[in-house]
Amino acid sequence: MTEQLTLALTGTPPAPEQWGVVVDEARLYSIGGSPTDWWTTSAAQFQRSGRLRHLTTMPIGGSVEIGPFDHDDADFARDHLIANGVRPELATVRRWTEQDGAQA
Repeated sequence: MTEQLTLALTGTPPAPEQWGVVVDEARLYSIGGSPTDWWTTSAAQFQRSGRLRHLTTMPIGGSVEIGPFDHDDADFARDHLIANGVRPELATVRRWTEQDGAQA
């Protein structure tokens, strides 16, 4: 019979990494067109679900982040934005951090 040594670990396990998609609304709105209309509707849905936070705000938009997601879902969200006409340079996947401001 083999005995197994177990250690009692205290504390909480580390949280899994979370990711967000930063959208440069100011540049998106300055370009205009159908991606702007699509994003306006989509941003409202993210806002209602609690998955959109404002990083910077300007009169013509700003910078917002949607998330948090796991990495695969963040990549999917970015790809979905691009598939709906948002330019790739306007949607960036990055690690979600708490110091970026309170969730809007």
